Amino acid sequence: MASVVHPLQVKHSKLRLPPLTATRTPTSIVLLRMCQDCCEVRQLHAQLVVSGLIDRPINAGRLVESYVSAHQICYALSVLSTIPYPEIFAYNTVIRGLTLGKCPNGSILLFDELLQGGITPDNYTYTFVLKACSHLKALSEGKQVHGQIIKAGIKAGKRPETYIHSSLIHMYSKSGSTHSAERLLAEFWEENVLAKNAMITGYQSQGHVKTATEMFDKMSIKDAASWSAMITGYTKNEMHAEALVTFQDMMASRVQPNLSVLVSALSACSQLGALDQGRLIHMNMPKKDVITWGVILSAFAMHGQAEKCFKLFDEMINDGTRPNEVLFVAILSACSHAGYVKLGQSYFNQMVHRYEIRPSIEHYGCMVDLLGRAGRLAEAEEFISSMREEPKAIIWSTLLSTCRTPEDRRTGERAFKQLMKMEPMSGDRYKQGGFLAADGGEKDANKIRKLIRDEKLETTCGWSFIKVNGVIHKFIVGNTDHSKSQEIYGILEGG
Repeated sequence: MASVVHPLQVKHSKLRLPPLTATRTPTSIVLLRMCQDCCEVRQLHAQLVVSGLIDRPINAGRLVESYVSAHQICYALSVLSTIPYPEIFAYNTVIRGLTLGKCPNGSILLFDELLQGGITPDNYTYTFVLKACSHLKALSEGKQVHGQIIKAGIKAGKRPETYIHSSLIHMYSKSGSTHSAERLLAEFWEENVLAKNAMITGYQSQGHVKTATEMFDKMSIKDAASWSAMITGYTKNEMHAEALVTFQDMMASRVQPNLSVLVSALSACSQLGALDQGRLIHMNMPKKDVITWGVILSAFAMHGQAEKCFKLFDEMINDGTRPNEVLFVAILSACSHAGYVKLGQSYFNQMVHRYEIRPSIEHYGCMVDLLGRAGRLAEAEEFISSMREEPKAIIWSTLLSTCRTPEDRRTGERAFKQLMKMEPMSGDRYKQGGFLAADGGEKDANKIRKLIRDEKLETTCGWSFIKVNGVIHKFIVGNTDHSKSQEIYGILEGG
């Protein structure tokens, strides 16, 4: 079995050039490109070792590429460490793999090792390592990479290296250095869609939605990525109505949406309760994966349409998609809201035993909520006791929220006691435990409100949504920001 090698352990003490011979591509290398999983790659790895073909850096680089494609970054690093004279292609492949594999720190360390080894980066190297810096919001390291790019003589202008400078713009804006990103954008002599898309994404990531919208509206040419940056940005900034309107504009412009856009549009539909539109978007997707199934299933679960959730789950299984942990959170939540205890327990057991998914706090919370809502509080407490990990505050909060009657008081007190140990300064927890003071009437309720106010404890307010003539309106208690608030209050007061 290949050993795990840290990027900084890659050595080049025995540098030697491979013999320059013109040969056809070996069969093993051709087959590498056809591999579907790690097992197949390892078999071909053995053939390359036995045949001695692995000694050629170009062949070893292709093996590294196959391991990265199979999501086996540790094997890729191990092979890289054995290449006597690695080509830049092998380095780029591993740097990209580390970034995509959620190990951007390793990408930056390997880039540093590459420079120390005297190897010259190419445009792909800079693009991949800048993406790693963006993920980490590593401004200092990003500036050092920028310095390397300038030393290499790569500059913006009429014919800039677009991908590199777009990556720089994204890195600076994502890391909070918006001014630096804007200065780079200003270096372009003519409008560049890719660079502006990066700037829009950066603005959205920093919450500068208005600025992003203004730039988008002024663009003379918009591609699919431009629309994606806006729709995804609106969704991440919880501006779901704007995201859905922009998606509709995109469809009207006959621009083909990518997966990111479709997922964001589905998410917006979910948050706004526009389930019919969400279902239509999902049905017309050319290819559905576990993410898109999860978004649409969660949307119906969130809005209490349990039967639709179960139907979608069956459709997904028949479609050949294997459910993940997110999908089971949605399906268990649907069971909880519908009161289907036995069905919920069945899904939980399927998740653990059939699909071998380790339950998370979210899954445990759904099961506690399911049992508690059904009035089976003793079973809920027993379930909490059987958890493999220490129950967190959300678990006790869920149990407390299901205690609604005087008979539930003792269970509620135990849950509240645990919550106070974990979150003694949470205003929400005091509000939640207010029913325990119900016997004391308004006097005890006033005490709780006074405590929250005097201690300046933070509390969360809930929103209410209503759909009128196809338009979603949202309200919060005491809020008068709605455009028709005077008219609404006038009707309520009989005016």
